[in-house]
Amino acid sequence: MPLQQHQRSLRRGAFALLPAVLLATALAACSSDGGDTMPSWSKDGGQEQIRVIGEDLTVLLNADATSADSTEHCQQVLDDIKRARDHRAIPDATAQTYWQQALDQMETAATHCTRNTGALTGGAKLSEVIPAQESYHLLVGRISDLAAGTP
Repeated sequence: MPLQQHQRSLRRGAFALLPAVLLATALAACSSDGGDTMPSWSKDGGQEQIRVIGEDLTVLLNADATSADSTEHCQQVLDDIKRARDHRAIPDATAQTYWQQALDQMETAATHCTRNTGALTGGAKLSEVIPAQESYHLLVGRISDLAAGTP
C-alpha cells in the first residue's frame, strides 16, 4: 500500500476508534433511566457490543480491495453485526435508533465488501461506510448526553 494511502487509512481508523473510547467512559457514568437502565445494559454486554462495532468500522474504513483478507474481515464484521442485533435493545429510543442505523449501514458496506471485493476501490466503499460512522458518532453523542443527565 502506498504510504499516502496508508496514512489516510490510519487517520480514518483513528476517527472510528475515538468515539469507542469516549463511549466506554460515558456508559460507565450513565444514570438510571427507569426499569432497564443504561448501566445494566452496558454491564450485560452492551458496552462490549458497541466496542466491537466501533472496531469493525475501522475494518470497513481500511478494507483493501486488493487484499485477500478483506473478504474474511468483512465476513467477521457481518458476524459481529448479527451478534449485536441479537443483544437486547438499548434502553433509550434515540440511542437505539442510531444503533440500528449504524448496524444497517455497516451491514450494507460489509455485504458489498464480501461479494464484490475485486470491484471495489478500497474494500468497502467509503460512500457506504461514512453514513455508518456518522450514525455511530450520533450514538456516542447520545450516550454522552445521557451520562451527563441531558434527556
